[in-house]
Amino acid sequence: MKQTNASCGIVAAAGTEEMMQSILLVLRDVQKASESTGPSLRVTRAYTLAEIRQAMSPAGASAPPGILLCSMTGKGSFSIDDLLMISGRNPHLQIILLTGKEAREKIAFRCRKYPIYTFSLPLRRQILEEILRMQLFMSGRILDKEGELQRMRKKLNEVGIVTKAKCLLIQMRQMTEEEAHYYLEKRAMDEGLPKKEVAAAVIRLYS
Repeated sequence: MKQTNASCGIVAAAGTEEMMQSILLVLRDVQKASESTGPSLRVTRAYTLAEIRQAMSPAGASAPPGILLCSMTGKGSFSIDDLLMISGRNPHLQIILLTGKEAREKIAFRCRKYPIYTFSLPLRRQILEEILRMQLFMSGRILDKEGELQRMRKKLNEVGIVTKAKCLLIQMRQMTEEEAHYYLEKRAMDEGLPKKEVAAAVIRLYS
């Protein structure tokens, strides 16, 4: 089933333009392969540590990126310490790190307590695509759970406001719980307003 509203932010980070173009090519193919089953991709390019940090705090209503695909080959301007700090500050971020074969084991050991997955280059393109598809699937599940949590928080907030309004009606106007409930329901219907707004008005009146 296609997820039309969900999108996953991906930061593509590389120290060279050649590596960046290789990463973008893979992301394009992954998007085509998963466009009917996974979230759409919002890809941000980053060549420096400052640009990666900026991408972690997108402007507007966009959610922070869920995936950082990063190459540390060549003369990049970010280090493993930088990535560890970024990971620590962004607990929901999944980092796929591409590095040289000689350094991969040492880097993987340093990253063992973080959601950073290290792979040595050269890496078969099909393997990288499969890794990204798996990460997109996981990010899609996280987006669904976060949306569900937001809806639950909104509902709990509404219940809390209505409950507080009922308590004030019981205290200030000597209503029963049933009478307070009926009062809020009827006023909301008569005024064409959500019950939460009517309850908020009651709270402002008696608080």
